[in-house]
Amino acid sequence: MDDRTTQVICFIRNTHLIIDWHNFGYSILSMKLGKNHPLVRFSRAYERNISKFATAHFTVTDAMAQILRRDMAITGQILPMHDRPFSQFKPLTEEQRLKFFSQLPETAPLINEIALGKLKVLVSSTSWTPDEDFSLLLDAVSRYSSMATSSHPHLPEILVIITGKGPHRADFEHKVQTLRAEGKLEMARFETAWLTTEDYACLLGAADLGISLHISSSGVDLPMKIVDMLGAGLPVVGWDNFQTWPELITNGVNGQGFRSTSGLLGVLVDLLGNDHQKLQTLKVGAVEEGKRSWDDEWDSVAGKLLGVCGNIA
Repeated sequence: MDDRTTQVICFIRNTHLIIDWHNFGYSILSMKLGKNHPLVRFSRAYERNISKFATAHFTVTDAMAQILRRDMAITGQILPMHDRPFSQFKPLTEEQRLKFFSQLPETAPLINEIALGKLKVLVSSTSWTPDEDFSLLLDAVSRYSSMATSSHPHLPEILVIITGKGPHRADFEHKVQTLRAEGKLEMARFETAWLTTEDYACLLGAADLGISLHISSSGVDLPMKIVDMLGAGLPVVGWDNFQTWPELITNGVNGQGFRSTSGLLGVLVDLLGNDHQKLQTLKVGAVEEGKRSWDDEWDSVAGKLLGVCGNIA
């Protein structure tokens, strides 16, 4: 749809155009084609031109709103409306947690170790595309295992459950099998899974730590997986080398960032070693951050704009 068609449709229907920005299409396209590719330049120009005809804009971050004002010269109303978790994402009690793990095929054989605290459950989700580098996680975990069997014997065994389907899943599973055959994962296990929405929400509520390897294409979006993790009261460690990380995660409060394999390794050792007090502190912060629901966010921003929940000043 071009800008002229958009104008005509809005005029005929006597409607206003509102754009809900979650990322920029051209930035996603540039990850595959390169930022100077003709299609990427066309996509950027298209988004910039059509956006000027909108009455209002929702953005998932404050930084994205700044980009619209500064780089796209948008003069319409721009309202940051952060993604928030849906109601099914919530913390589990210890009883609920152990019941779920006793029923989940990936954890049921390990329920005794989990109950005794000898094994910690880490979780991540992905569509197994090139924008997430899971070799970084694999390297960090293999080094963690080596430390746990030598210089840091107090470190617990870890189980990393990665959910999702995608083109690079089989390659990752092959790498895991190779490392295990070489004896480099004595204190670590990996499981890949495809779960129902209900089971995924329970897994986040039951796990000890969430991991995000999302690399922002634009630098101003936020991964929904982190939002869901916080909704479930799950502390998050993630790749933080993009502008909007602090809009959702406060390092040392509800999560912790890293920018390298060594950085992730250091975070895992710090949080899972010793008395786990730092991990518990992050847990409290994650639960607090997750209390604001999607309904709360929608009512305070979109609801007011549309006139169903009062007016925006």
